[in-house]
Amino acid sequence: MKIICKILVRIGAILMLFGFIAFLKGSAFLGVGYPANYFHAATSFLVLALCLKLVCKCEKKE
Repeated sequence: MKIICKILVRIGAILMLFGFIAFLKGSAFLGVGYPANYFHAATSFLVLALCLKLVCKCEKKE
């Protein structure tokens, strides 16, 4: 589970970087017209990673 969490966080960070690049560029980046779309996708990955991390911690306590 820890490996999956790390992968999800890295994907979220990459999507945030893409959103920042698209914002600076001011036009479509990799075919996505709005930079906010990258941030919406990144938050999904980061929330999923957070939930998996919490599940790991709860399982250790039991």
